[in-house]
Amino acid sequence: MLLGIDVGGTFTDAVIVFQGKVLAKTKTATTHEDLLQGIFSAIDTVMREAPGTIERVALSTTVVTNSLVEGKTDPVGLLVIPGPGLNIESLLPAKAVVLSGYIDHRGREAAKMINEEIAEACKTFADKHCFAVSGKFAVRNAAQEMTVSREIIARTGTEHVTVASQIAGSLNFLRRTNSAYFNAAVWRRFSWFAAAVEGALFARGVNAPVHILKADGGTMPLALAKCQPVEAIFTGPAASVLGIMAIGTAEGETISLDIGGTTTDIALWRGGSPLFAEQGAAVSGYPTAVRAFWLRSVGIGGDSWVRRSSGKLLIGPERVGPAMAAGGTEPTVADALIVAGLVDFGSRAAAYQALEKLALPDQTPEQAAQEILDGAAENICTAVREMLAAHQARPVYTVTDMVNTKTFTPHAIVGVGGTAEGLAPLVARRMGVACQIPDNGAVANALGAAVARATTDITVRVDTERQVLSVAELGLQEKLPSRGMTIAAVRQLAEKYLSERSGRFGIIPGEVETIYEEEFNLVRGFQTAGKIITCRKQVKPGVLTDVH
Repeated sequence: MLLGIDVGGTFTDAVIVFQGKVLAKTKTATTHEDLLQGIFSAIDTVMREAPGTIERVALSTTVVTNSLVEGKTDPVGLLVIPGPGLNIESLLPAKAVVLSGYIDHRGREAAKMINEEIAEACKTFADKHCFAVSGKFAVRNAAQEMTVSREIIARTGTEHVTVASQIAGSLNFLRRTNSAYFNAAVWRRFSWFAAAVEGALFARGVNAPVHILKADGGTMPLALAKCQPVEAIFTGPAASVLGIMAIGTAEGETISLDIGGTTTDIALWRGGSPLFAEQGAAVSGYPTAVRAFWLRSVGIGGDSWVRRSSGKLLIGPERVGPAMAAGGTEPTVADALIVAGLVDFGSRAAAYQALEKLALPDQTPEQAAQEILDGAAENICTAVREMLAAHQARPVYTVTDMVNTKTFTPHAIVGVGGTAEGLAPLVARRMGVACQIPDNGAVANALGAAVARATTDITVRVDTERQVLSVAELGLQEKLPSRGMTIAAVRQLAEKYLSERSGRFGIIPGEVETIYEEEFNLVRGFQTAGKIITCRKQVKPGVLTDVH
């Protein structure tokens, strides 16, 4: 049996899936003051309904995202080795110490480190618990990053150092540096959370592997997540995408709406697959190398606070509590849905009181409800239209992009989440497309977490002229036996190292895909002197089983 848990802004959901069927499901209030309390309440409920042996536990958690949004992170000692060129200091999320020395674009040490600078940086950051180190071309030779990391540990006794090249093996110094910084910033908080989850599951007799959902829709074992918690940002939206994938309702060009209690998460689908962010996710406005689905969130959900200011109706993005129908003190979108007869829960009389509180002198509660729902649906439609416009205006990087310039034209909306049944059809009607509300859609996020496939990736780079092979994520650099390396051989090497890395963390390789590949010649004296070949492969994100 597979146990999936999703911690949302309003509800914590849990499901147990066995052989493609949902055996048990629950939706409980998220306990923001103590997330673990709500998580274990959900676990206890579904395990009572479907007792048996749990084979795997997968969590979609807001711990990392909330830590960043709420500023509950550790200050980080950030050290960068940029070498000559563009100064990125003003683009980073924190003040960095710049170190001398650098690796050039071929992976050669062009200037040595100065130990005194590292020692001085350690003094500057003496009050920091965690550190991050990033070198511009460290993905082609991580030796200087590793030297700095060892010096920091020796001089400060720090709990953790994030080495940027091991977080992301691709080029883009800025994105990689930001990823390393945020990884270090949330490391202690996530480590505490992971230890608490392991302990509580053990106390319940659950000895199954524990996985954390990633932003790209895969999962990673908790042991790997402890090293790379930044990968666990935006797991809620990713979970809904995986849930829809498991249910199999997104065909052709489709828009999915995950309408929960606090937000609506929007994703675009083509040919049954979600679209990805071209370069990586942004965290607190800073670009990172974290691979993620292309998603957009808007602050509209069932518990969105509704009020009037100077006669103007305001809907969200704040949430001040549950609907008045569910015992809250302020009107919400859910109260309007109840009065409009689109959903049925809680106290209908309290929902009417909420709408009477908001209604204008010449309005009935039903008319006020319709005004609220029209406004909420239009806010979501506006975000969808902006997303479609951004897709059409996206930069063109490859010949394939130039050839495939077809406009994204959605024919349907798939609605999941607790509020989708009432709100998604209104959005679809305004956009003139069909609407689908799948079975188990209310717990699609937990379902997606339960059946998400475990993934990892690897980047192999070969310089045949220098006869050097490097694997950034492993901090590996070694000599090639010969210069005669082809791109086909590099692909095989990438699959070999990917298999080794997967095995280290208990991941079954399964379907492997190439997510980046390039080959170009090195010319000396008008003759080809060698090649530089790069291949990045990953265990393809997806679902372990369809859910019927």
